[in-house]
Amino acid sequence: MKKIIAVLASIAMVSSLFSGCAGGSQPASTASGAASGAASSSASAPVSINYYGGWTGGDLDKMSALVQKFNESQSEVQVTFTSLQWSQMFTKFLADYQAGSTPDVVAMHTFELGQFVDMGVLNADAIKGLNLNAADYIKTAWDGTILNDVQYGIPLDVNMHALYYNKDLFKAAGIASAPTNKEELIAAAQKLTVDANGKNATESGFDAANIKQYGFGFLQNHHAFYQTFALMNQQGYNPFTDNMTTLSLDSGKTSAALQFLEDLVYKYKVTPAGEKSPIDDFKAGSVAMVIDGNWQLSGVNSAAKFDWDTAAYPQIFSQKAVWGAAELLAIPNNKDADKVKAAQTFIKWLSDNSAEWALSGQIPANVKAQQAATKIKGIDAYNSELDYVKFLPAHKKSVKIFSSAAPSPILTAAQNAMLNGKDPAEITKQLESDINKVLAG
Repeated sequence: MKKIIAVLASIAMVSSLFSGCAGGSQPASTASGAASGAASSSASAPVSINYYGGWTGGDLDKMSALVQKFNESQSEVQVTFTSLQWSQMFTKFLADYQAGSTPDVVAMHTFELGQFVDMGVLNADAIKGLNLNAADYIKTAWDGTILNDVQYGIPLDVNMHALYYNKDLFKAAGIASAPTNKEELIAAAQKLTVDANGKNATESGFDAANIKQYGFGFLQNHHAFYQTFALMNQQGYNPFTDNMTTLSLDSGKTSAALQFLEDLVYKYKVTPAGEKSPIDDFKAGSVAMVIDGNWQLSGVNSAAKFDWDTAAYPQIFSQKAVWGAAELLAIPNNKDADKVKAAQTFIKWLSDNSAEWALSGQIPANVKAQQAATKIKGIDAYNSELDYVKFLPAHKKSVKIFSSAAPSPILTAAQNAMLNGKDPAEITKQLESDINKVLAG
């Protein structure tokens, strides 16, 4: 209980790592998927369970529809679905758990698992009782549900970064295909960065102070760190682990990752400094390429008035790697055996029927559901990255270390690089120090 109280005090000040990644910023909402007449369709009343999730964008409607479909498919279990912003949802979950009214199913990202395992609030035996088969799930998503050789959830989906590109602008600039490496990316971005006089960044007289179309864009908040993390892994380097007690960063490799991102803004002038919503700039046609997640696919499909596609995240260094994350469904501790059994029934059904979840741009972790899913335009690039996607660790302090809220270590590093153009070696030194302060408590 002391751990729960401590986390409740801190989580109120810490936004989730995935704040804003759901493709929308709708206010906190509650959706009930209860089917009318469910109780009367059975000789005995159905078991009622509560399900908490953090989806608030277009994917909220898709999840609500799945809950309703489950409720209508049988009469033994009735699920009420509550959705809040992730950080708010976790605060509610812990407060309800402490008060003895825990939700029966809770969604989370794999990196968030560590704090809840440390608090001892998750029912690993209930997951073990499902007798799941690893071969039925995408390996990276499956592995993300396991901590210290114990499985704490059922994998739901996988999310990653990839490259969105405007094929009409590519054609006008004489570029045949999406860039795959550092040289191609810089060359394409320069040709696609055009000033008010119609000159691109490769031409004499180009006016970098008066640009009307940029070649490349990306979020310069915590997502800039996600790219840094990917570029570190592209050098075969990942210092973050589930059980780290101290951190010593390789200055050369970390600095190289940061330097590449800084150069796009300050050296090549192909990315706007302080860009706040690159996906909106992409939809408007003012940025030719952007790095963003598959959660944006639905919005781009409905809004873009030009020919576009996605491509795999470019390989800048010696290896392929891309930042990604997965969501899982966990069952909190509960002395009510009927509710635990009902929760098991629901999360297994949701996994098996998650093909419809793909309509929100998600990649179902269930292999059969993924294969059965209707392919949304642009998803193939993300599917191609599944073999080399890299997740942040499920450390018990990951929520603080990798928080999207100031003054988190990764946000400070991102702002120093993208907004201030600070020396990457100095950023690396401060990042190491800031993370070690969190690890030390």
